[in-house]
Amino acid sequence: MKIRITKGKNKGTRGRVVGVYTDGRYDINVTNRKPNQPKQMVVKMTDCEKVR
Repeated sequence: MKIRITKGKNKGTRGRVVGVYTDGRYDINVTNRKPNQPKQMVVKMTDCEKVR
C-alpha cells in the first residue's frame, strides 16, 4: 500500500508501507526522499492518506 504524509514536517513525503504497529503507526520505505531524509520512517496512521 502506498501512502502520503499529510501532517508534520515531512508533509508531502510518499512511501510504501512495509510494516504496521499495533499502536497505530506505519513503517514505510520512502520513495521520494528529500536531502538528508532517512530511507525508512515510522509515521502515525492519522498523519497519512492512501495513494493509488
